[in-house]
Amino acid sequence: MRFESLNKIETAIKNKTNAIAEIKEISGELGVSEEELIRKGVKTYLEMELRKVRAEIHSMLSKYNVKSFDELDEKISNGKLSETDTFEDFTRLDYLEATREKIEKLLGAIS
Repeated sequence: MRFESLNKIETAIKNKTNAIAEIKEISGELGVSEEELIRKGVKTYLEMELRKVRAEIHSMLSKYNVKSFDELDEKISNGKLSETDTFEDFTRLDYLEATREKIEKLLGAIS
């Protein structure tokens, strides 16, 4: 058990060292600072994740023919949709909305 943990730590250190070396090499090749390369990389990653989250949100909302989480909640509360049938999607949508807000906040801090 201890050896597995040590191997995992050793692998993580090697991966971090490799990542740092790759960043230095790429920044040198492109003529941009390491900080700028990392910042733009993180921003691009967050933008891609935001697109995925928004697409999944849109898909779920379309499934129930609603335009927002609140509208879905209202349809469930009014009995137009079954709480039992929508529970998994409702909780997933709630999670996705929170994730979207978190990503948007992070992007705002980077921009």
